[in-house]
Amino acid sequence: MKKRWLSLLASMVLVLVLLTACGGNKATSPKPDSDGTYTSSVFDTEKDSGNLTVRYLATKETYQNGDSKVNVGDCTVCTSPEGLVMMIDCSNPAAFPEIDEQLQKMGITKIDIFVMSHPHSDHIGSFVQIAEKYPIGQIYRNPHEYGSGTYQKAMETIERLGIPCAVLRDGDSFDFGQKVHVAVYNPDPETEAAISEQYMEANNASIAMRLTYGDSSFWTSGDMYSPGEDAMVARYGSALQSDIMKMNHHGYDTSNGQALIEAVHPLAAISMHESVTSKTVARRYVASGATDFYTCMDGTVRVRTAGDAVYDVQTQLVRTVTNIYGEPAADGHYVLSRAQQENKK
Repeated sequence: MKKRWLSLLASMVLVLVLLTACGGNKATSPKPDSDGTYTSSVFDTEKDSGNLTVRYLATKETYQNGDSKVNVGDCTVCTSPEGLVMMIDCSNPAAFPEIDEQLQKMGITKIDIFVMSHPHSDHIGSFVQIAEKYPIGQIYRNPHEYGSGTYQKAMETIERLGIPCAVLRDGDSFDFGQKVHVAVYNPDPETEAAISEQYMEANNASIAMRLTYGDSSFWTSGDMYSPGEDAMVARYGSALQSDIMKMNHHGYDTSNGQALIEAVHPLAAISMHESVTSKTVARRYVASGATDFYTCMDGTVRVRTAGDAVYDVQTQLVRTVTNIYGEPAADGHYVLSRAQQENKK
């Protein structure tokens, strides 16, 4: 009898060893591509089904508009658990080939929802090119009627293609598929009343949104400046709390004030730009307990969640700089959760 039990125990141990060797339920480390990047892992959509996946696209091209340089801007692509696609902004006019290449890597052929956070060229610059190639089901924009040629061409394209377009304001909401809810927190009536052609006021009128899927949450608010942030925090306080946050205004210190960071209290903060724009802001996020990501160093950043407030993050590049930005993962892979953040303190 004893020998039989020992034999059974040995068999069970062997099975466990084999399961462990095959991966079991453990997250496996991503394999680098032949060029040393993790491009395939970032754009692989096989595991998107049933998850909310958000990709913060890295682009490099700036744009010269007369005497003015248009910097690298924002372009965020969200995929709902059912496979719907929402794009938030689309960087500058020169970025379209890079955006197009990344959309093709994801197998995207249409865009169900397009959100224009505000009408500046580094956020809607590639819109005409995108709309002419990818059918768009619905457009949401802020209420700012801007005088720039880029904005006027975008509006003309929307009308010419017959794309439904609606204005979003504080208090509005919409559903992204059946499981993701999007709540809008800006612009409020006071901000809207102050809108003019002034650059700062256009930024402060950016659409601010919180995406929720189960217990998971994402925050994005365009290029809001600190006065707009403070006013929004005064209205909503901790109701803004979100686990994953896009830095305002590409991480500049014109924005990303302490009040907003404390209210959102993110696990991760992501900036899309051609450089790290403010070390002060970088330190501010790190001090709050967040992990910082910068597309200029990390490439495109993919964040995936099953709605359980646990986030699987993969960067396209492996960062070589540590300094104030934190210790990078050797394979660009991070698993973030609120419990992990508390343990860091």
